Amino acid sequence: MQTMQYAEAVVLLFDPKRAVRKQTKSILNVLGFKTFLEFQELADVYTVLCNQRVELVILAVDAKYSGVLSLVDDVRRQHCGLDPFVPILLTAWDSKLSTLRPVVESGADDVLLHPFSTAQMGERIDALVRCRKPFVVSEAYLGPDRRTTVDRCADLPPIIVPNALQARALGQNELGPTEDRIEESLANLRRLKLRNMARRIWHKANCLKNSQLDPLLPDRYHGELNRLGKSIQVYRKTLASGDSTDLKNLCDSLIAVVNKQLGSRPVARGLELLEQSALALRVASKLEFELNDTSEIDNEAIAKAEAKAVNVDVDLIRAVMG
Repeated sequence: MQTMQYAEAVVLLFDPKRAVRKQTKSILNVLGFKTFLEFQELADVYTVLCNQRVELVILAVDAKYSGVLSLVDDVRRQHCGLDPFVPILLTAWDSKLSTLRPVVESGADDVLLHPFSTAQMGERIDALVRCRKPFVVSEAYLGPDRRTTVDRCADLPPIIVPNALQARALGQNELGPTEDRIEESLANLRRLKLRNMARRIWHKANCLKNSQLDPLLPDRYHGELNRLGKSIQVYRKTLASGDSTDLKNLCDSLIAVVNKQLGSRPVARGLELLEQSALALRVASKLEFELNDTSEIDNEAIAKAEAKAVNVDVDLIRAVMG
């Protein structure tokens, strides 16, 4: 097994309770860490992350210091810090599910409950180095993929992001967060976000189409359309200047379809138009993602995507596109 080189790794350690912070630092010392940036004020953490790279961030979180979760989200979304993929480990005292859920969903890599042993901390840090989870992104989340390996394999190719701690611990600089590697990972995650959002948009449109015989549909129709429209607007804002013109045109056309149906009652033709337009956006987004996945291009999947695009009702698409 490869020896870990933790002595040169910089650990940012935040805990408002000095005694607990010192205890955590002692455990990290035993594991081999020597260089620390210690803080008891969250504002200082923001300042340091925006001006200095670190290899590991350990933050204490509880109900009183819920701002920690906002900090994690800000780091992941590049609102704070130099490395959006820096490994983040949260520590907490409260084991209640209602308290832990937002912590787990914050975008941090892991959560460790007090009181913990040196061995437990060592296992979590070792996992960050040797088998860190790939990243995923959605409208509301950016961070490690917490699904099982089976579920991940059944869905989309994982996005492996730069790992500052791994690079330092293994002495392999090529694994670390250079500007180019960060930008490449962010671009891959943005394309993944577009694909995930397009799939979700189509699912919503398909559910509306399949519920056209539901007598309660007219009562909730406009609310559903408004929520769908907001998701499409987020998709449109996520598009970058280098993205396919087809994606932009299909998105704009889908927005037009939604706006046209607002204020009217649901009818079969309109629901079919909505679903087929969303399907065209989903297929185009899937194809765009696969064409840009230079690590492993699945030609069979691309062929299937192209076939789906061709099979979309031409008259409906022409009606949408004008």
